[in-house]
Amino acid sequence: MVVTTERVSKNMPKKHPICIDDLYKFRIPLEPNLSSAGQHVVFTVERMDKKDKKYYSNLYFTGTNGRGLKQLTFGKRNDHSPTWSPDDKTIAFIRKKETSSQIWLLPMDGDEAKPLTKLPRGTISDIKWSPNGKKILFLFHPLGKEVKVSKNGKIETPVYRHIKEIWYRMDGQGFFDSENTHVWIANANNGSAKQLVFGDYDDMSPCWAPNGQEISFISFREKNWRLRNEEHDIYRLSLKSGKIKKVKTPPGPKDCGLSYSPNGKNLAYIGHSQPYKGWGEINYCLNTVSITGKNHRQFGEKTDRTAFMLTLGDITPAFLITPPVWSNNGKSIYYGIAKDGRQHIVKTNLEMKKDKIITMKDTVACTWSIDTRRTLIVYNGASLESPDELFTLKLNTAGTAKQITRLNGQYVNSRTYSVAVEIEFYNGTQKLMGWMVKPPNFNPKKKYPFILNIHGGPRCQYGRTFYHEMYVLAQAGYVVMYTNPRGSQGYGEKFAKAIRGKWAEPAMSDLMAAVDYAISLGYIDKSRLGVTGGSYGGYMTNWIVTHSDRFKAAVTQRCVSDLSSMFGNSDIGWDMAWEFGGAPWESREAYLKWSPMTYINKCTTPLLIIHSEFDLRCNIEQGDQMFTALKYLKQDVEYVRFPEEPHGLSRHGRPDRREARLKFIVDWFDKYLK
Repeated sequence: MVVTTERVSKNMPKKHPICIDDLYKFRIPLEPNLSSAGQHVVFTVERMDKKDKKYYSNLYFTGTNGRGLKQLTFGKRNDHSPTWSPDDKTIAFIRKKETSSQIWLLPMDGDEAKPLTKLPRGTISDIKWSPNGKKILFLFHPLGKEVKVSKNGKIETPVYRHIKEIWYRMDGQGFFDSENTHVWIANANNGSAKQLVFGDYDDMSPCWAPNGQEISFISFREKNWRLRNEEHDIYRLSLKSGKIKKVKTPPGPKDCGLSYSPNGKNLAYIGHSQPYKGWGEINYCLNTVSITGKNHRQFGEKTDRTAFMLTLGDITPAFLITPPVWSNNGKSIYYGIAKDGRQHIVKTNLEMKKDKIITMKDTVACTWSIDTRRTLIVYNGASLESPDELFTLKLNTAGTAKQITRLNGQYVNSRTYSVAVEIEFYNGTQKLMGWMVKPPNFNPKKKYPFILNIHGGPRCQYGRTFYHEMYVLAQAGYVVMYTNPRGSQGYGEKFAKAIRGKWAEPAMSDLMAAVDYAISLGYIDKSRLGVTGGSYGGYMTNWIVTHSDRFKAAVTQRCVSDLSSMFGNSDIGWDMAWEFGGAPWESREAYLKWSPMTYINKCTTPLLIIHSEFDLRCNIEQGDQMFTALKYLKQDVEYVRFPEEPHGLSRHGRPDRREARLKFIVDWFDKYLK
């Protein structure tokens, strides 16, 4: 643990507090992929460049014993998705540049990386070697023919957009073009590529059968699939005949990975069979089914935790997918779950229907890879103490995880800070969990200003990650608390369902209990309380300031303020009907009752509104409404709009804008709480 009371000798370099521009010092390992023999791992390292205001990523390599770290690709690149060939002699990866991406091959005998494919402009993803190493399966979305590209490689703004479908845009991606994402295959020797699947629908999660003669994938193919986007189906494709067969499965989402059993007779996928509930309230589970569509089984009900990696942070990535991995004898499957602020890897005994968590108690595993012998796992993991690193875990012996990278070791050793502490408290009989970060040189006899930070989702979770924003606020002199109220995921279906049709409760009660708990510790100045949050956290911030005057300042970010208008102006807003029992004209009373705008005349808390102009999830109109109404009411309100940014500004926005956002938040709280 790194603490502010640590003594520093005269010969040691001076340590500094965590700063906003530490963003440029982080080196984040992603996408670890183990060699077949389990001796080496290739992975991506992402960094931010202050001068260029961009993100860059290169490939790295290390031994699973933690030795021999080596950079494989260089320069200001966007290299990602590295994967070993079956013979461990070559690494395939994707190199992205502006509006195009290609598959590249890097021989491990010392030769230079070379492009394999020569596809037109578009996006490649999800590359997978065939079992014999002669072909590579992948997804490709060609750029629509109507899309014009300037000489410098930028997409030009069209004269108009003619919309015919309800789902026509996606936050972070923008407006859909005329093309679809489909399964392709490339010759690993000469790069010749061939499209395997066609039609006006999108494909995902392609995987090889063990014999290399067929593939399976997941697709939207129901009638009006853009409206029915929780009904995924599995399809098998014969590479010899080209024929596609649907695998009969229960209806529901299946968007978290797909894999064949070792004998090729069964498929495993992550999903559930209760579509059209509130997003995230139903646990994703492990499922198996025969390739003929028989003997469907679901696992993990007793564990009662979702098989979805949805722990939120601003350094640690969320929503990443690792397909389920079968044991070599086909009797067990490895997959991931979110649990109590952690993310664990679970081994399920298929015969006994028993789950066993194989990772250590406080693990937050993001993505992971297993060697072919099923003896070793490597994962990129988070912790409260440090930005993410890579870890290994032996499967055939009970042991502890071993950290094999120290990409951020020098940074951690150069900073002085109090590590976030996990806390538990109660709201009545309901047990709740959270984390608290204290300011430098903390003195429990003093009184400190306090900031409550609320997560989005709503059915996601905060967890044991190195959360840069929380540490920045603490270094500014605040006690910071972030917690998982009811409605969060990671604590079971009942906990997640608690806010269905009534977003603000019992979350509001739980959050106020968190503040009461903090005040009871004796070192919080109850006259200097602040609150902030983004997305659903912005919704709850809006709700709090329209229902309570106990906070002296608030910052609402990428917020929801009016549920009725969100139905129509969010990229997937119609899913509000599943949450609130119908569309706004069908459940008007519920939409009004649970919209903060209904109570806007009761807001007296000084409010800073932060929103991104390209936010397609919580449209900037939601922030506009709050600002205009409060200005009309002559309340203390200011508005910061970030051009070009989507919903995820705090996680992957342009680096200088991430800096500016954090500075606005700190300055606003300093103005009213100090």
